[in-house]
Amino acid sequence: MNKRFVSLLFIFFFAFSTTSHAELFKNFKAAAPEYHWGDKLKRGAINIITSPVEIARQIQITSNEKSLLNGWTIGLISGLGQGFLRFGAGVIDLFTFPFNFPDSHKAPLIDPEYVWQKSGPKYT
Repeated sequence: MNKRFVSLLFIFFFAFSTTSHAELFKNFKAAAPEYHWGDKLKRGAINIITSPVEIARQIQITSNEKSLLNGWTIGLISGLGQGFLRFGAGVIDLFTFPFNFPDSHKAPLIDPEYVWQKSGPKYT
C-alpha cells in the first residue's frame, strides 16, 4: 500500500507541475524595451549615417545564402532598397523624435533597429 501511495503521489505532483509550467510559458510575454526621445533621436541619426552600409550587408547576406552572383545582383538591388528604407526611417525618427509619432512607445520603424543587428525578436 505504501508503494501505491507513493506512486499516486508522484503522478499527482508530476501532473500538476507540468500544467503549471505550461501555463507559465503560455502566458509569458517578453517585455518590450522602453524607448525615450533620446533613443529615437540617436537611432534616427545613426540610421541616416549608416544607411549606405545596408548595401554591403545585403550583398553579403545574399552571397552567403545563395551564391556570389546572386549577391552582386539581387543583393545589390535589395541593399539599395533597404538602404533607402533605413535612410527614410532615420529621417522620420530624426524629425519626429519629440512627438509620439508614429508609435507612442517610440519604437523602431525598421527591423533590425540598426544595420549591424540581426533581424528578429530581441530579448532584454
